[in-house]
Amino acid sequence: MRHHPDDSIAATYYIETREDLAKVAEDLVVLETTAKWTGQTAPTPLYQESTGEVLDVKTIERGKGFITLLYPISNFDIETSAFPCLWLSMIGGPTFALAAYEKSRLVDFRIPPAMVRAFKGPAFGVTGTRKLLGLQPNDLMIGTIVKPTAGMTPKEVADLATQAATGGICFIKDDEKMMNPRYCPLGARVRQVSQALKRVEDRTGRKVLYAAHITTTPDRILDNAREAIANGASALMLNFFAAGFGSIEILRRCDEFNVPIYAHCGGREALGRAAGQGIAASVIVKMVRLLGGDYFRAGMYESYLVDTDEDIRTMHAAAKSDWCPLNPILPAVSGGLNPQTVAANVMKLGRDALLLAGTGVFGHPDGPEAGVNALRAQAELALGATA
Repeated sequence: MRHHPDDSIAATYYIETREDLAKVAEDLVVLETTAKWTGQTAPTPLYQESTGEVLDVKTIERGKGFITLLYPISNFDIETSAFPCLWLSMIGGPTFALAAYEKSRLVDFRIPPAMVRAFKGPAFGVTGTRKLLGLQPNDLMIGTIVKPTAGMTPKEVADLATQAATGGICFIKDDEKMMNPRYCPLGARVRQVSQALKRVEDRTGRKVLYAAHITTTPDRILDNAREAIANGASALMLNFFAAGFGSIEILRRCDEFNVPIYAHCGGREALGRAAGQGIAASVIVKMVRLLGGDYFRAGMYESYLVDTDEDIRTMHAAAKSDWCPLNPILPAVSGGLNPQTVAANVMKLGRDALLLAGTGVFGHPDGPEAGVNALRAQAELALGATA
C-alpha cells in the first residue's frame, strides 16, 4: 500500500449496498480524494500518490459492513484549513450522495500526529475546570441550565442564578433558546448575572462559572464574546451547528479570551438519528475536541432524549479517552437529569462529568436550592454504594 494511518485520515463507514462492498469502497475512496484520472497520458506519479486507498473491509453479511478509507493528508492545507479539510474529506464530498448504496454512516475516524498538531484542543477540560473552581478531584461538578429558557428579563435570570448558586451549583449556562432578544440583551443579562454570582461568592466562598450564550454568525462571534466577557462572563456557550464548527476554533485561537467554551450540540441528532445513516455522535465529539470545546453534552442514561447506551458510551470515550494527546473534554450530562435519574449516571460515568440539571433544579417544589441539595445527596448516595 502507498498510504498508512500515519500519513492519512482513516475514516470508517457503515455501508449497506446491493453492490459489492469492496468495489463500493474502492470507488468511494477515489471519488473522495482525486476522482478518476481524465488525462490523455498515463496517470502521473503525483496523481497516484494523491489517490486514497482502502485500508479495510469488514463484511457483516452480503452488501453490509464497515469500510475504512485512507485520505492522504498531503492533499490538505493543514496549516490554515485543517478542519475544513477533515470535513470535506470525510463528509463534504460524494460520500453520502452516491446511489451505489442505500445506507452510509460515518462511525469513526483517526488522524495522524502531523494533523493533530494543527489543532489546539480544549484549554480547560476536566482538570482545568476543577482548578478554575477550586474543586478537589473527587468533588462532584453540578451545574444547571436557566429555566425557563426565554421570556425573562436580565434581573429575573440573575435572581434564578442567585438561588441556584446559593444552593451549591458550580456552573450555570444559558439555554440555547436564550437568543439575546431585546428584552434580555447579552450585555445586560451577563452583567446582572455575573454581579449576582460575585455576591454569592463573596458570601459563601464558592466560585460559579457562568456560560453566556453568544451564538451568532461567524463574523460576529468575537464581538459577542468580547461583550460577554467585558460584562463578567466566566465561560462562553455557542451552538456550533448554528454558528459553524469553525466558530469554536475562532474562540479557541483568540488570545484575548481565557475562559472555557461550552460547545452546544443542539442539531447533532439531525445528522445521525436515523439508524445506519449520517454521522455518529462520537464523531461529532471528536471534532469538538480537536477544535477546542471544553464542554459538550455527551448524553445521559434514563433520558427523555434519543441517545442509545452505545451512543453515550462512545461519546464519553471520545471526550475523555486517549485517542489523541489533546486535553479531554469535560462531558456534560443532561437531558432529564434530576434526583431520580442522577444515580444511574454517576454510577456509570463517575465524577469527571458536568451534571447539568435544568428543570431538575429550577422545577423542584421547594426551590432551586433544595433541587441542588437533592441532586447532590442522591449522587453521593449512589457513589457511596459503589465505593
